[in-house]
Amino acid sequence: MSASHNPKLTLQDFAKLVERLCNPSITDKAKADDKSQPFQPGTDWHDILEKPIYGRICTNTTSKLAAAPGRKTAFVFGPETLVSEIFMTKSPYEILLHLGFLPEYIHLKACVQKANYWIILFSPKQGPNQVPVLPATWDGLKEFISKCYPEACSSIKNHWTAIQTKPVEYFEEQAGFKFIQAVSDPSKPLYMSYEKFISLPTPQKEWEARCFLYCELRIFELFSGDGVTKNTDGTDGEREYICLNYDKEQLGEGNFVAIPLKIDVPDNVKDKFKSEEK
Repeated sequence: MSASHNPKLTLQDFAKLVERLCNPSITDKAKADDKSQPFQPGTDWHDILEKPIYGRICTNTTSKLAAAPGRKTAFVFGPETLVSEIFMTKSPYEILLHLGFLPEYIHLKACVQKANYWIILFSPKQGPNQVPVLPATWDGLKEFISKCYPEACSSIKNHWTAIQTKPVEYFEEQAGFKFIQAVSDPSKPLYMSYEKFISLPTPQKEWEARCFLYCELRIFELFSGDGVTKNTDGTDGEREYICLNYDKEQLGEGNFVAIPLKIDVPDNVKDKFKSEEK
């Protein structure tokens, strides 16, 4: 039956479907052949979902999108990814690989640290006073800054061309330190918070503007501004979005679901990184 003849799925409905399909006991072929699926992978999400659903993979939180202290933003994948063949036909381990997780990192979290993996699915509230989920493009980023960091917007725009065209290393040379050092601890002096940035003498320097984006918005070295993630081989991955670091209470009942993922790391990966296991 086509998706157009079925009622559109709520977040709760879709979460149940994802949880069932991510069960590692179901083989890829069985998933692909499962006639109980309400749609074919790759169907336009507008025909399937009642409203947009976004997602993020987490290992240390089930109550908000990103658990890092002071984190105000998060990058998420969108409804296009959720209704694609990735979630409909792949195992949890393969889903992580496709979303850009490296085998070594998956092994570290799942086998060494014994961390639990979760898919967080959420639907943000919509309205004129709400900050929307925006494409992770340069235009989307500029709009996000104007809505969430209005006092920084003018200063950022002064350096917008350099921010778009110069690599992070260019700004680090001006600053005299690696930005990764700054972002690692929000309590340390190098961290460029919103409050610190807008308190600096104006006009703020190029490196100060770029360090602010690095620390507060997590605009790291691999951000390309074209709205898609990049795979390790340089090819395009999934569409990417930027949003507030929502928590369960902000979104309200029924708009935030955490689905556990049981990650079966392949034996060849375990053998390769076995020396790290305790």
